Amino acid sequence: MRTALSVDGLANARDLGGMARNDGSLTPEGVFVRAEMLDRLDESGWTVLRARGVRTVIDLRRPEETTGAVPDDMVLRRVDLDGDERNFWSPFEADGRWGTPLYYAAHLQQLPHRLAQVVQAIASAPRGAVLFHCGAGWDRTGLVAAFLLKSIGVSEDAAVADYLVSFANADAMAALHGRSFDVEERHAVLAAFGHTPESAFRGMYRQLDVDEWFRHARVDEDAARAIVTWRGHVDASPGGSGEGD
Repeated sequence: MRTALSVDGLANARDLGGMARNDGSLTPEGVFVRAEMLDRLDESGWTVLRARGVRTVIDLRRPEETTGAVPDDMVLRRVDLDGDERNFWSPFEADGRWGTPLYYAAHLQQLPHRLAQVVQAIASAPRGAVLFHCGAGWDRTGLVAAFLLKSIGVSEDAAVADYLVSFANADAMAALHGRSFDVEERHAVLAAFGHTPESAFRGMYRQLDVDEWFRHARVDEDAARAIVTWRGHVDASPGGSGEGD
C-alpha cells in the first residue's frame, strides 16, 4: 500500500511507488513523483522532495502557463504536452472532454510527438527521481502517469485508484491554491458521454498498448527501455522486477 506524500505547498502530490503490479510485486518508490503546480513550494517543501530523491522536474504545461523556477541543484525540463494543434483541441475544448481521460487515447494516437518529448526528457534525466507536473496535477500529469504505470504492468485497479486520488484531493487543492478545480463540471462532462471518472480512466487504461505506441511514435530503443524499466529500477523481462542502480 502506498504512503501518502505530504509536502507543504502541494495538495495533489504522490510518489508512484507502492502500487500493485500484475505479477504481484509493487512499483518501486523514489523513481517518479506526480504533482500539481509547484508555485507554493518553499524551501521546506523542496527539502522534502529532495529527501524523496527528486533531482529532475518536468513541467508539462503550455508556455503561457509556466511560472517559477526550481532550486539550482535540480534540473528543470519544460515540455508542452498539450501543444497548439488547434484542429485536435477544438472539439475537446468545445464539449469539455479536455479535462477528462476521454481525450487521452486520441492524444496518444494523433499527437504522439508530444508524449515522445516527455519520454525523451525522462530517459535523459540525471540519476534520481523525476517529478512531473502540470497545473492541477490531474489530466496532463494523469496521462503521463497512466503511460508509466501501464509500461510496467501496474494493475488496472491500482492505476484507476491513483487517478481518482485527484478527485479526493480537489477540496484541499482549492483551499491551497485559491481556485476551483471544477469537480462538478468534470463529472457532468463524463456523465454526458456515459462515463464516471472511474469508467473513463479504466476504459482508456485497458486499451493502452505501450509497445504499439512506441512503434507509432518512433521512440528509440534506449528511451523506450528507460520507460519499461522505470529508469533501471525494474526488470524489463515479463513479470520481472529488479533493483535500480
